Amino acid sequence: MSQPLKTSLPKAVMHILKPIIRILMRNDVSHAEFCALAKQAYFDVAHKYFAIPGKKMTHSRVAVLTGINRKEVLRLSRQKEANEETLEGTPNRAKRVVNGWLSDPDFLDSNKKPLVLNIKQGENSFYQLAARYSGDITAGAIIDELQRLGIVELINSEQIKLNQEAYIPQTGELEKIDIISTCASDLMDTAIYNLDVDAKHGRYQRQLVYTGVPADIAEEFQRLSSEKAQALLVELNQWLAENTRDDKEQSTETSQPVEEKRVGLGIYYFENEMEST
Repeated sequence: MSQPLKTSLPKAVMHILKPIIRILMRNDVSHAEFCALAKQAYFDVAHKYFAIPGKKMTHSRVAVLTGINRKEVLRLSRQKEANEETLEGTPNRAKRVVNGWLSDPDFLDSNKKPLVLNIKQGENSFYQLAARYSGDITAGAIIDELQRLGIVELINSEQIKLNQEAYIPQTGELEKIDIISTCASDLMDTAIYNLDVDAKHGRYQRQLVYTGVPADIAEEFQRLSSEKAQALLVELNQWLAENTRDDKEQSTETSQPVEEKRVGLGIYYFENEMEST
């Protein structure tokens, strides 16, 4: 590691860690618990990204790569095996239902806006939406979850509407933390990917920054940027929904397996106090 990198990397890590530590401290996660999580992360990353092709990753190699002693590596390995199913988790079916509501033409009006749906009766009801996108989770359970998070509203006993054009929980600390972890992880994955390739082949990663912005203009910009970003994300969501449906239909017709990837675009607003010079 070069001397400039030795100096700048710890500063960058501190910059990244501080907001994470804020979340941990407000939820009473101690330094010792964080260290245990960091140790597990080192173990996982060593296995995923630093294995030698064609060779089995050994406990000794993990110990050399991470600086964790071999006995502790063995314990982490046994712990991971015991918790493997829990760590994998399950898809968020409620989020899939909302995404379907925002992108499936059967549940959109002529302006591609989400329709107010009948809950049970008639064509294109919420029950049909849930059956299409929630897997084996019942429509009633999905409604309960989306109501709890403030994402939908029952107009009456027979109709339901979407309160916002995205899966954004208004309540529910666990759901909000899950979104934070996903967004932050995706951003860091893109940034690290861009470190390893030339600019021509990099993934899109941009940030608009202005300093010295008056508070009233900052408030107006937040509103404007939210509207523009939301419109773009809704448009891209609909494009992906339409094109992935077409590809899946073609794959079914030709019986050809299709390589699948997880893709998306993240846009975020930020605001902080000007540092004094």
